[in-house]
Formats: sequence, structure tokens, C-alpha cells
Amino acid sequence: MEEELDLNQHFSVQYTVPEPVLSALAERDVDRLGTIGAKALREKGYYTRLIVESDRPVRKLLNPHKIRVLIVEDDEGMALLIEKVLHTFGCQTLRARNRAEIVQGLAGKPSPHLVLLDVLLPDANGFDVLNRIRQHPALANIPVLLLTSLAEGKDVARGLQLGANGYITKPVLPSVLLEAIQTVVAG
Repeated sequence: MEEELDLNQHFSVQYTVPEPVLSALAERDVDRLGTIGAKALREKGYYTRLIVESDRPVRKLLNPHKIRVLIVEDDEGMALLIEKVLHTFGCQTLRARNRAEIVQGLAGKPSPHLVLLDVLLPDANGFDVLNRIRQHPALANIPVLLLTSLAEGKDVARGLQLGANGYITKPVLPSVLLEAIQTVVAG
């Protein structure tokens, strides 16, 4: 049996994880990055941008209908709805509402294939959680989809710069959510 990761220090409020330093070119183009997908947002109700880097491969799954998704959402009604949609699709789910439950969900075995991450949480900021995931060697390759009500270009840009595999705004149609999850996990 695999041993659980001890992520308590890495995700503690006292432990500082610096955000990545942007190059001058990236900083200059930040506004352009934030507007990518604006047309898709209006037409389909979500932004998504897949990020595949050679040093961070996307994990391919043999059976995409048996993926494990960690749903990080503090609103109980929203979490139940997302969970119901994912169960209908055949996904296995774990839920987390706060920092401690996020740590538990990420440290447990088997680890999730995908994190569906809200930004506005009671004791954590989803952007900070994403940054901590990307900076931890055992977690860095887990795909993360941000699912949030924050739809301004600066928020989308920040999520993508921190390494989100996709950005989806609420409200979202179940079919759009499933399409985005399947796209990110299947690679």
C-alpha cells in the first residue's frame, strides 16, 4: 500500500510558497493572455486553455470514465450538484471545503487524477492552492481546472500563469464541465 503524503507544512498558512516570477515578455503580454477565450466565454459559458509543457507531461488515462476528481468547493449545494454530474459521467469524487480537507484529498491514496478548484474558499485562496500544487514535486503534474465565479481577464490570466490546465466560470452547463474535464484529463 502506498504511503500518504504529508502535505501539512506545504499547505500551512505559515509556509510561504513564492509565485512564479514572470519574464518581462510574459508581464508585457499579461493583458493579451487574460482576453484569450473571451468569445468562447460568451458563446459557451467558459474559458479553457490547455497548457502542456514538455517538463510537465499530462497524464493519460486508460479508462477516462473512472477518473478520480477532487472537488474543492465550499458551497454545499454547488458541491453536491457537481458531484452528481460527475457521478453520472462515471467519475469517482472526493470533496474538500477548506485547506485541511484539500491537504487530506491530495495526500490520500489513490491520488486524484484531477482537481476541480474553486478560488473563493473560507480559509484559502484557490490561486494560492494552485501555486502550492504546482510547486510540490509530488503534485505538480496533477491537472487542475479552476471553476470559479471570477471571470475578469486578470483572474483568468493569473490562473493560467500559475499553471491551471483550464479556467471555467460559474455558472456552467454540466455538458461544458464534463467536456472540459474530459479534455484536460485525456490530454
